[in-house]
Amino acid sequence: MGAVIKSKVVFMLGVFLGYLLVASVSFAAAAPGLTRTNSGGGVTVNVTYPHSQNTEETRFEVVLDTHAVNLDGYDLETLSLLRDDSGKTYQPVRVENKGSGHHREITVVFPNVSPPAKRLELVIKDIAGIKERSFLWELNDKKK
Repeated sequence: MGAVIKSKVVFMLGVFLGYLLVASVSFAAAAPGLTRTNSGGGVTVNVTYPHSQNTEETRFEVVLDTHAVNLDGYDLETLSLLRDDSGKTYQPVRVENKGSGHHREITVVFPNVSPPAKRLELVIKDIAGIKERSFLWELNDKKK
């Protein structure tokens, strides 16, 4: 019986490490220190703000991960908004989905914030019973 449990633990550890490898390769282009994490309701949400020089759109790379909830029913185009330091809110113009079930990668694209913001807050609502998840970046006029 102990060998069976040990085998299952080793297998699950392998699956988890494999997922981490895939997730890190998928978003390897993002600079370190620009990722924010929020866990709750059995779902971990990692958001990376790549801070590109693209002046026409603002993009966020979102990874949803769980072993308890099917994530396919969550449409980040309707559940997300972007808020700048002046309080102005922006709705996504599109989302790009990858993955399904328990592991999803979503690029959420917003119109460019004008004038350039000193602070950005991405808000994702109603994922796995968590009313609101907030991810904040202080930009301080620095190009990261």
